[in-house]
Amino acid sequence: MAAAQAPLVPALEEALQSISVERSAEMVRRVADFFLAGASRLSAAHIQLFDDVLGRLIDMADGGARAELARRLAPVRNAPANVLLRLARDDEIAVAAPVIARSAQLDDDALVAIAATKSQAHLLAVSGRVRLAEAVTDALADRGDRDVVRNLAMNPGARFSSAGLATLAQRAADDGVVAEKLVGREDVPLQAARDVFLHANPVVRARLLATAPPALLTEFEQMASDAVPADAAGTDEAVLQRSARTLQRAGNIDEAHVLEFVQDGRTNETIAALAVICNVSLDVVHRLMSGEQPDAALILCQAAGFSPPTARAILHAGERAPSPAAVDEAFAGLDRLSPATAEQIVGFWRACHGELRAAG
Repeated sequence: MAAAQAPLVPALEEALQSISVERSAEMVRRVADFFLAGASRLSAAHIQLFDDVLGRLIDMADGGARAELARRLAPVRNAPANVLLRLARDDEIAVAAPVIARSAQLDDDALVAIAATKSQAHLLAVSGRVRLAEAVTDALADRGDRDVVRNLAMNPGARFSSAGLATLAQRAADDGVVAEKLVGREDVPLQAARDVFLHANPVVRARLLATAPPALLTEFEQMASDAVPADAAGTDEAVLQRSARTLQRAGNIDEAHVLEFVQDGRTNETIAALAVICNVSLDVVHRLMSGEQPDAALILCQAAGFSPPTARAILHAGERAPSPAAVDEAFAGLDRLSPATAEQIVGFWRACHGELRAAG
């Protein structure tokens, strides 16, 4: 062992003495070569020496040299600890990412510090680690952007605290990907899954009803049923029923008819036509068009196969038309909702309120 290690220190000293800024990248590679060639045989004292030498060299090295060093050292279990930590904290993500994602030497404190101070690209690298402790996932859930939170929800090696799950439930309210992945995890308690559904907007709820595991579907269906608002006051049910029957007898009611009703201000006919086309309760359609939140009404339009201009016209024709910003936000959410998923949630409404269908 001593004979094999004897040339090591002189070689390092020679490399340090001959270093210049121009040759720093070459020297980093040479010293890394020395380390990797004998890493499995090195003592703690020798590893500390490499730590000191490489620490001095990377101060002068450019980003490319640091990134190459990070890729080479990240999977090595006894790589110099201080150098690894400095590389993981590097502002250049090409340097930091290999160490953040792969190094077993980064402890939870180091990962929490990175999650609290570095860029979203750094956080994304942390979120993909094979194992993540609760303290780390708490920090990521608090500060991570959409991609970080989605990656976290999909990571089977991530562990969540109660506070972290509560934060993710709130983040999932407008993100169907996060909501779906969270409720599909076996390690998420039933109450946490309920919280995800409870916080979710109508578009995300529709996605959950379409994709939830069988064990949760009954829970979600009951929660959705309980959330249906009370009958709207002042609805002239007889007028709506007459309009629906008239339209049914006329036949061939389509999007063009609905748009014409909206443009003419014929609210009763608009509600009745939607109920006939979607085969849902007149009462449900009336309530959807009477609300200030457009998401649910937009689900109905999506299930009916209406074009965006017609859907916008219907939203603005409600008794309490939503703001333009709310409509734009609803349409942005609609990009994540397929017509098939929209039809599934409408089918749920239909099942819950079958006795009030227009056909009845």
